[in-house]
Amino acid sequence: MGRKASKATDNIYYMSRIKAASENDAYSSREKAAQKLGIERSRLARIELDQIDPYAEEIDIMATAYNAPHLCTDYCDNVCPIGIRRLEEQARHTEKDSIERLVLKFISSSHSMHELSKILVNITQDGVIDKTEIHDLQDVFKAMDSVSENIEAIKFWVMNDPALKGFFNETTE
Repeated sequence: MGRKASKATDNIYYMSRIKAASENDAYSSREKAAQKLGIERSRLARIELDQIDPYAEEIDIMATAYNAPHLCTDYCDNVCPIGIRRLEEQARHTEKDSIERLVLKFISSSHSMHELSKILVNITQDGVIDKTEIHDLQDVFKAMDSVSENIEAIKFWVMNDPALKGFFNETTE
């Protein structure tokens, strides 16, 4: 196994590579990992030393190779400008709501899921979605988006509550 990089010990990409190295020797050194990943060794070093941000494609490669899907989440939450903006918008929205209100919104939005499931089955059962079914399908998607947004708002609230966030970590997937 390669030497421990003392300057990178708290870097998420380095820690994920080291964890992967425990199961696959191909990741035991930056040189081996770089070759396996198809990322230049010096670039991998700069990523692991927090000198540069990785590209989304590199994150995808590392997350897959290291079996570390949390790398994608971390990238989207902390590096990607689109992800950062969406998190900020969600934070502004969620700050106004109590957990009780968020749960009520979730229950309200998910209450109709059984009926929406029936509609979705009726639309898709013949394997063809025709023009007359498009409006219903759009309505189903809106309802699904609402449920997803409410789920994410609850998760965001819990993960950012000072009393609770210590019980959850990034690798809970």
